[in-house]
Amino acid sequence: MVSSKLRSTVDPYITRIVAPIAKVNPSLITLFGFAFSIIAGLMYASGNLIFAFITLTLGSVLDAADGAVARLSNRVSAFGGFLDSLTDRYSDAVILTGIAVYLKGHYLLVITALVGSLLVSYTRARSEMEIDGKCNVGYGERAERLIIIMAATLVEAANPGLNAVYWAVVLLAVLTHFTVAQRIWYTYKALEK
Repeated sequence: MVSSKLRSTVDPYITRIVAPIAKVNPSLITLFGFAFSIIAGLMYASGNLIFAFITLTLGSVLDAADGAVARLSNRVSAFGGFLDSLTDRYSDAVILTGIAVYLKGHYLLVITALVGSLLVSYTRARSEMEIDGKCNVGYGERAERLIIIMAATLVEAANPGLNAVYWAVVLLAVLTHFTVAQRIWYTYKALEK
């Protein structure tokens, strides 16, 4: 919900930033962003939190840039949106899998956070098929989740004893399932009208 509301404020700045790369195919930017997410997952798995943070940040920037480039260059397409959404889900899985390896033994917790992350997206898509309008309620959208992971990664890199990545995953597990519940309730109320 926060990222949906901030998007209209941030989009003009992103558009100016991506103007120099407006000739690049937006789907190629999407794939490069996904490649950085894969590297981030590998960095988490190897315990290299600084490089995990850097590559996760680069992947996130490219994920924001692909849509802006598509809009700026009039190359918005249904397939581009589909590819972006698909690579976002794969990125979530790869990043959280790397974190699962990093956390050693907290697999159920990470699986809970991953399932919640996937269901946040699914409940929105499914809801929007049934109701006339957007279903962007909740605070566990992808941008918020990435910010939580990136912040925790920096904190833990500086202070390993705080277990910030572990606590970030706990927060994600709670936040994502709470968001799913909010979207279920929102859809129920919208369909009851």
